[in-house]
Amino acid sequence: MRKAVMMGIVGLLALLLAACSPTASPSNPRAVLEKKVETIDSTVQDLFEALDDAGLSGATAMGVVDGCQGAPLPGVSYQAGMGVTVGEQQAESFAAVAKQLEATGWTQTPDVLDGDEKAPMGRFTRGDITVDVKTGGFTYAGELQDEDRMTFEITAKDACVKIPDDMSFVDFQDLSKEIRPRG
Repeated sequence: MRKAVMMGIVGLLALLLAACSPTASPSNPRAVLEKKVETIDSTVQDLFEALDDAGLSGATAMGVVDGCQGAPLPGVSYQAGMGVTVGEQQAESFAAVAKQLEATGWTQTPDVLDGDEKAPMGRFTRGDITVDVKTGGFTYAGELQDEDRMTFEITAKDACVKIPDDMSFVDFQDLSKEIRPRG
């Protein structure tokens, strides 16, 4: 009797673990990823408009497919990056962009991104999308780069789409692209 109970518990545990295991990939991972691409690209279009409304023109954007997870659970994700030159008016430009984002339904989170008064940074969310806005450039090989630019990193919640073992992120590279403003 005790052995039967133990076997039942082990069987139940195996079923629960199998149900929670992220090993299965969707039947059509391309369609799932394309839906994420559509959502991110639409967000980029909203950001182009917010930048224009904030008086900042000339932004550029790129959407990129990359690998995520790892063997034995390969996956692909899509995210976008944007940049616009703001010159020395970083704090004022950040405030104008933050105002536009909040006016269109974005919420600034309390997350700290290491910005300061002269080069502010912030994280904004709307639905399943997160936008990290940074000013002040970045350091590469000990040198400050793009200190006159504001950058945006656009990501989706649960961005990683599982793919079958016989596929890789290279099979989805055709979805990587420059994103141009509507119009």
